[in-house]
Amino acid sequence: MDIPTLNDEISRKFIKIERDIAACGSPVDLCEALIEAIERQFAVPFVWLTLLQAPEAAELRKALESSDELRDRLNVLSPAAFREIIPDLSTPVLAGGDLRPFFRLLPTRRKYFLRSLAVSPLTLRGRLIGSLNHGDAAPGRYQPGMDTTRLNHLAETVSDRLSALLSPLVP
Repeated sequence: MDIPTLNDEISRKFIKIERDIAACGSPVDLCEALIEAIERQFAVPFVWLTLLQAPEAAELRKALESSDELRDRLNVLSPAAFREIIPDLSTPVLAGGDLRPFFRLLPTRRKYFLRSLAVSPLTLRGRLIGSLNHGDAAPGRYQPGMDTTRLNHLAETVSDRLSALLSPLVP
C-alpha cells in the first residue's frame, strides 16, 4: 500500500473514532467508546487512561471508577510524578525501547507487556487532567519522531468533549 493511501486510511479511522465519541452522552460512555474504538480501528492491544490526583480530575475519576469496563484501565498519578514522565504537556509523546520511566502510567490492576507507547495529554477546560495511553508489544509501533498530528487532534477532541460533558458537574 502506498503512503498516501495509508495516510487516507489512517485519517478515516481517526474521523470515525471522533464521530463515535461525539455521540456519547456521558464521560463514561465516551471513555468506554474511545478505548474500544482505538483497539478496534487500529488493533492497538493496550489502551488505558491515566488521571491526575487533582481537583480538576476528581469528578471524571469518580465517574470512570464506577465503570466495570474502565476500572482496570485507569491509573491515578500525582501531577508531579506525571510531569517527571511527560515534561512537555502540549503534545503526545511516543516512546520505544526503555519504557521503565513510563511504567508509573500503567494501571495497577492490569499488566501490559509494552515495548512502545504513545501518551496523549488530556485537558479539562484547558487544565491538564491526565493522558490517553496506547501501548504495544511491537517495539516499532510508536517511536520518537513519528508524526503525532492526528493523535494530538484526537486528544484535543476528547478533551473538548469531556469539557462539554462535565461542565454541569465541575464549576
